[in-house]
Amino acid sequence: MSSCVKYSAALAAVACTTYLGILLGQQHRRPSSVHGHGGHDAPHHGPPRPPRPSRRSAGDDDLDAAAADRHHIHAEPHSPELIQWGDWSAKGRFTKPPARPYSSDYPQLTNLWEIVQRWNPDNVSIPVPFRETLAVLNYSDPHERSLAEAYRNAEVPFKIYDVPDVEFARDQWTDVYLTEQFDRKGNQFKVEESTNNHFMYWRSPSASGRRAYPDWAPPTDIVHSTFADWLAFARGADDRELGPEAQHRYLMMGTPPLSALLRGSKVRRSHFVTKDLPCFTPGSENFFVTDVRKNKGIQCRFGMRGVIAEAHYDGGRNMVAMLRGAKRYILTPPTSCAHLNLIRDRKHPSFRHSEIDWSHHSAREAFSPESAGAIDTVLREGEILYIPSYWIHYITSLKYSIQCNTRSGSPPNHDGEADIGRCMGGEGMPKAALEKKKKKLRGAPGFHMTSGVIKDH
Repeated sequence: MSSCVKYSAALAAVACTTYLGILLGQQHRRPSSVHGHGGHDAPHHGPPRPPRPSRRSAGDDDLDAAAADRHHIHAEPHSPELIQWGDWSAKGRFTKPPARPYSSDYPQLTNLWEIVQRWNPDNVSIPVPFRETLAVLNYSDPHERSLAEAYRNAEVPFKIYDVPDVEFARDQWTDVYLTEQFDRKGNQFKVEESTNNHFMYWRSPSASGRRAYPDWAPPTDIVHSTFADWLAFARGADDRELGPEAQHRYLMMGTPPLSALLRGSKVRRSHFVTKDLPCFTPGSENFFVTDVRKNKGIQCRFGMRGVIAEAHYDGGRNMVAMLRGAKRYILTPPTSCAHLNLIRDRKHPSFRHSEIDWSHHSAREAFSPESAGAIDTVLREGEILYIPSYWIHYITSLKYSIQCNTRSGSPPNHDGEADIGRCMGGEGMPKAALEKKKKKLRGAPGFHMTSGVIKDH
């Protein structure tokens, strides 16, 4: 009974907020139509937009449809982390390089210690002006979208904005809507709780992991919570300007891989995330999902002020959409792996994650070498960040935030695998790559591979 009362009170609070927003003329509106090709016509509030076509042709795919929607930028000058219509810079708070074709000297890297010393990860205040060094391109501009495709194919990080499906989700995912989806309709999620702002990834250890690490204990706790309770906690953290040493909570959820949703050429989108982000759940390859068969589904992370996800790498081309708030990403290429003290043993519950606290002065010794180069970027609401396969990333939520990402398989030339293989040994490479390497070496003079080297990823 008490949980019902708490839920009703929380829902009433967000409903009241929504009603006040309507009175102020700032309420997000739901779209008038959803087109059959899988993209959305996103609503808009703020300054006038350029003229828009009355209808998209039925044959348009995700890419071509976007060219007709070059107006999905919100205007809320009191929130500089938002991408705003007509002023990406948020009145000069952010700068970016001009749109230009990919060249081999991109990206420019800065020493990792300089980055974390200049802006400590425990500090959630964005330095102003913030200078973006990544390419930042307008997806709905055909020319800039073609530039973005070249950056993606070169397997380097970049950002895009003005993506119709992202703009739809930004408008759709109000507090009331999300509370309804999670607490009333029963969409599943989990909440982790930490005694401070650091969240080391972990999974339940296998039997061999328990034998290898008998004293291991989870770095965070999984706690029971309604979405409304978690949301109130996260919003309160912003209001109270919660510090790094206080208790933090991190909400996570995911959808099945595309292979489980495909019915012939059609995608069964029953979850609200797959419905609201169809560009991440296409029936065939598109700009965002380059290998449907190896897609890992959509993973969403609901962060609160100060939450840090420790440095790690993922196998697979990764598209990360920021739907609410902002996150800081520090990206470093696979060549930096040896300096980051990543956990190399696959049996360890936090395999492939760094044991270094990047916010502590002790990180200097590891990060000082010139080869430990990195990129510092703020992923703002309305942007998508491309993280190439095996690039290591360290993430700080700067306020209440929602980020959803989807990963495809490795690129055709398997960029990054060799660097990770040298750094992590056989443990860090996917099974397919190890099998290929084993076949190549088999028959060579003196070749011997012991049992147990080939392991599932």
